[in-house]
Amino acid sequence: MNNYNRNQELTRKYIRELIDDGLKQMKDYNLSEDLYGVWLKYSQQVLEITTKDYNPAILLNYLSVIMSINPQLKPYQKIGICLDYLIGILRII
Repeated sequence: MNNYNRNQELTRKYIRELIDDGLKQMKDYNLSEDLYGVWLKYSQQVLEITTKDYNPAILLNYLSVIMSINPQLKPYQKIGICLDYLIGILRII
């Protein structure tokens, strides 16, 4: 397996884990902004580490999605928007 394919496989693996964790968080309708912030930071770090050698545009686009989220939404709704992006990315890589 060449390095590109290895990076792609690792990216898929960690994005799947990130999605699973986000779905668990999203089930809590009383999720606090602080916990959302922790999950958001975690998701950014996972994408930064896993996509920097594979496709850095994935993280840049994710940051764009985050910036466009309406701050009035509840934390579980914000995670849902992030998950929509991550699931979409997982489908194409």
